[in-house]
Amino acid sequence: MLKLAVCVSGGGTNLQAIIDRIGDGTIQGARIVRVISNNPRAYALERAKQAGIEGVCVSPRQYETRDLFN
Repeated sequence: MLKLAVCVSGGGTNLQAIIDRIGDGTIQGARIVRVISNNPRAYALERAKQAGIEGVCVSPRQYETRDLFN
């Protein structure tokens, strides 16, 4: 089983497509185990929650400089 982490920053339409394709069997042998965003307001995090997938936000504001974030 391939474990996937998906990076998102907005609405999550691509994330939803992956969730749907795994759900309908089009994508086999994989599951999404985590969704990561740099935007705490990204609707993709809500999509992940609704699908029972852990979502985390790693905001650049948590770091003193952009270089430390990168």
